Amino acid sequence: MKFKGIFEGNNSAYGRLILSGKKDSRGKEKGKPWIKRETPTEQVWIDHIEGKQDNDGKLLPALGIIPINEDNKCKWGCIDVDVYNLDHKKVIDKIKELKFPLITFRSKSGGAHLFLFADKFIPAFLMQDKLRHMAEALGYEGSEVFPKQTELLTERGDVGNFLNLPYHDGTKGLRYALDEDGKALSLESFYSMYDKFVQTEEQIDSIQIKAPPKKKEYFEEGPPCLNRLADEGFGEGARNNGLFNVGVYRKKSNPDNWEDMLVADNLNVMDPPLGNTEVQALIKSLNRKGYDKYRCKDQPICGVCNASKCATKMYGVGYDEEQMPTLASLMKVTSVPPQWFLNVDDKRVELKSKELRDINLFAEAVLDQVSIVIPEVTAKNWRQLYLKNLVEGVDEIEPLKSLDPKYFIVNLLKDFTVNRPQAKKKEDILRKMAWTDEDNFCYFRMDDFYAWAKRNNWELDRTKTAGLIKDLKVFEKEVRMTLKGQTPHLIKIKSLKEKTDEKPEITQEPFEESPF
Repeated sequence: MKFKGIFEGNNSAYGRLILSGKKDSRGKEKGKPWIKRETPTEQVWIDHIEGKQDNDGKLLPALGIIPINEDNKCKWGCIDVDVYNLDHKKVIDKIKELKFPLITFRSKSGGAHLFLFADKFIPAFLMQDKLRHMAEALGYEGSEVFPKQTELLTERGDVGNFLNLPYHDGTKGLRYALDEDGKALSLESFYSMYDKFVQTEEQIDSIQIKAPPKKKEYFEEGPPCLNRLADEGFGEGARNNGLFNVGVYRKKSNPDNWEDMLVADNLNVMDPPLGNTEVQALIKSLNRKGYDKYRCKDQPICGVCNASKCATKMYGVGYDEEQMPTLASLMKVTSVPPQWFLNVDDKRVELKSKELRDINLFAEAVLDQVSIVIPEVTAKNWRQLYLKNLVEGVDEIEPLKSLDPKYFIVNLLKDFTVNRPQAKKKEDILRKMAWTDEDNFCYFRMDDFYAWAKRNNWELDRTKTAGLIKDLKVFEKEVRMTLKGQTPHLIKIKSLKEKTDEKPEITQEPFEESPF
């Protein structure tokens, strides 16, 4: 399949965006990204193009492919221009003017995906670097660029972030390539354009990109988000919060006449402007004590945030303070406990939940792994300004079996009940041993097993450990047994003595906490 050959990426996993039916303040439908740790079969590719439906006649989600492979190389990259009501012809003309070998696609939300294609897999860092400079030259600095990673922690189960591919349901969908006039191309016509635009590694490396001339900012030395929105539009559903942030800027930059300037800003950058009653209500709010901080976590600001650049602006967030490195592309591995991966200034970091939650532990983990210093941040600001936004956009992926505690527990049970000295009589259970009866059932105290597991680098707490044992098919029940006048609670499982080369099956039921 030519389509598969063009958009080939990471062969170990693929993604889906499961739509929620809810929309954000800009009207974009929200969804939950999910990554399946499987090779996308040929049928999966065909279903994407043909627009396969489920049993209820609903279109299945688009196929998401991760561009970076396990060798940290890719065959394509993309600039995600997340702008509503985008003039695609204007973008295409600008690309042509700069002589960039990019093909413009309409995104589902009405923005643009600007693709750069290579004829063979090339280093991901080269693809990412060229696309970021192209984005800046085109006036879309800060836009998301795929691949989001240049190196993956593959041995730890990391796979990277996916992008939904075009031509979902063929040309019936909303994602398709555009010709030089901004008109939709058929799949076959796109193939012809691809053949003209595809580049060798040497050609990509030699692309000349001039830095764009410095553009006069409407909000001089203000947050880049406000200047970008002033150019692109704040969006009718986000004007109130947008103008509030403009008001914060005016209070900082023009404290003597900020109110008059805010009234003028409303007329100049809001389309349509807010009514005078709404503007005066905003001014009243901004005059209250403590109402002098940007609302970075709310739309439309959070959707176009460029935190690292903002910190360099006189009236930006964090100016004259230590700058937080760029934090992006959080991924959650749904193991027990969860495993997390995060981009920190484009370097990949593996984290535990407690390291992600606690700013001090986070700073220590980042310093240990990638030698980047995290500035001092209060626990409250860490949660509200950083962590909340990261978690809202998290991609989820199922764990590698080899790293999943559900499978570690099997080996631990075998070691505890089979490979170490076993009880010769049931009373030996009180000596912290496992005993197997004549019916081939094994008994042991949970506390004994858990203490032994902890000494063997087991990290889960006692309740979750018991829950994992309960989910094994070899688990029978909790029993009481009289031993030397005592009646301890015991775990009863099917003996593993005859199954040393076979892992007990794990049920697929949702995790439930055990009563043990």
